[in-house]
Amino acid sequence: MIIFSPGPANISENVRRALLGPDINHRGLDFKALLEETRNLLLKICPGSEGYSPVIFTGSGTAAIEASLLSLKNTLEPILVVSNGAYSERTYEISLLNGLDVHRVNFPDSGAIDLNIASEAMGKVKPAITYLVHHETGTGMLNPLKDLARLAKEKGSLVMVDAISSIAGEELNLKDWGIDFIIGSANKCIRGTAGLSFVLASNKFIQLCSKGTEKGYYLSLIRHLDYERKGQTPFTPAVQTFYALREALRELIEEGMDKRIRHYAKITRLLRDGLLNLGLKLYLKEGLFSNTMTTVFLPDGITYEYLYQECRRMGYEIYVPVKGLSDKTFRIGTVGLISEDDIKGFLEVLKSILEKKRKNL
Repeated sequence: MIIFSPGPANISENVRRALLGPDINHRGLDFKALLEETRNLLLKICPGSEGYSPVIFTGSGTAAIEASLLSLKNTLEPILVVSNGAYSERTYEISLLNGLDVHRVNFPDSGAIDLNIASEAMGKVKPAITYLVHHETGTGMLNPLKDLARLAKEKGSLVMVDAISSIAGEELNLKDWGIDFIIGSANKCIRGTAGLSFVLASNKFIQLCSKGTEKGYYLSLIRHLDYERKGQTPFTPAVQTFYALREALRELIEEGMDKRIRHYAKITRLLRDGLLNLGLKLYLKEGLFSNTMTTVFLPDGITYEYLYQECRRMGYEIYVPVKGLSDKTFRIGTVGLISEDDIKGFLEVLKSILEKKRKNL
């Protein structure tokens, strides 16, 4: 089954076999070595990471997001969320729930962010933290992170970035782009397995957010960092998932970050050209899409449920519609181990499904 999701998705056999690693004591030397290597590999896949510290959480990307936001409480506020999709909205909701001083500037999820309006909002709020989502997988929108980060820096703000679905899929440079903090996940473009998330935090950010009282318990960023610097985790880690992440990072480094990004761009270009040749309409305009997620309007007379079942029957699993457009769209994620032949095979299957349905209308 080829899984066209934003993650978890298809992984390599080496990553799958890594899950069968030996049972080890998570307070012993073997886990310490596993943790230290994994943390060092995370720094290697993120250009410009000199002066940054990795922190790994046993939990999904949302766990890392909430831990990151909790670290700001009573220390780095107000927060401005530049919002144009489901994941920036989730950040805003988490911030409100935890009593943070949070503001947002809203943009539609189908058009480019207006940098002038974003800059005006930064000037008005004067945020200590500007929170940006690099890739909104809700639609496939790739936001202008480099430009937004520059604007935030000009206003004297630190920059926190949700890069969960863009690390290893899009160009990114921490230091050169003025990013103080990024959030990632094992099971997206890195091609690990679900269950681990991580952050990379600059020394300046760590120094500032370490002030004041402890924020959170399980999701305490500083507690995790203090333990991990000693080769441990504060709570029981998902050891086998660490094995898988380490192997996925090794594979990524061996392949080369630039090569991985070019591969995603190539297969997704092949996919979109094929969709357009089939007469389908894409949700976003050319130039706004990321390398790894494509939102497509359903053709007349075909429901998502019908298309999902037919594609699945033929070995391909498409992804759920855009929130609020369940009767109009479907999504195709290309973050996993997917080849050009996989894309061509899917397009042939999709063509046959559409032709069959149209004949019966």
